[in-house]
Amino acid sequence: MNNDNYSFYLADDHKGNKALTIIKGELNKELVTSIGKINDPNFASSADELIKILNQSTIKKVGDNSCN
Repeated sequence: MNNDNYSFYLADDHKGNKALTIIKGELNKELVTSIGKINDPNFASSADELIKILNQSTIKKVGDNSCN
């Protein structure tokens, strides 16, 4: 899925840990090494919606880069 220079990624280790990543532009090493936790209270309502999406998303099978 790519939408106007945005890419969406899901990682799932099937042990209860997941990562939902939205990239604007190109995914590169600088973005990965500069990751930080969002602590802005104004982000709370958006975070709630993203949590719902994350909890409903899974990777279909090993080796398949598509997600449900």
